[in-house]
Amino acid sequence: MPKNKVNNPNGKNGGKEHKDAIDLIFNEIKEENKDNKEVQVSKEKPIATYVAKDIRIADVASFILGAIGNVLQITWLRIIQVGRTNSSGKPVKREQEAIKDIEKATGIKVEFYDYKNKKFIK
Repeated sequence: MPKNKVNNPNGKNGGKEHKDAIDLIFNEIKEENKDNKEVQVSKEKPIATYVAKDIRIADVASFILGAIGNVLQITWLRIIQVGRTNSSGKPVKREQEAIKDIEKATGIKVEFYDYKNKKFIK
């Protein structure tokens, strides 16, 4: 019996191209904000959505942490999902669903980077 082929042995973490794109974007955003100590930049940032899934993981996010009394407040600046596009040039379905959930939860537009074509998709 033949062994099943594993499309992506790294699972949700993505392959090398995916990881390289995340690193590139992370470093660019980190550099853009190097003089602003309030801005934090994170890879694989969990975001509570409570929509289709309770938590979605943003590939790259920049944000400012603050507090109102004892309540932690996050001001989202940029959220970027990295993935592939389908034949019509749109993010694949799982990315579209994640983007929709994250946008509902955060109130900001999620940017999408197509790592195969090395460009942001509008």
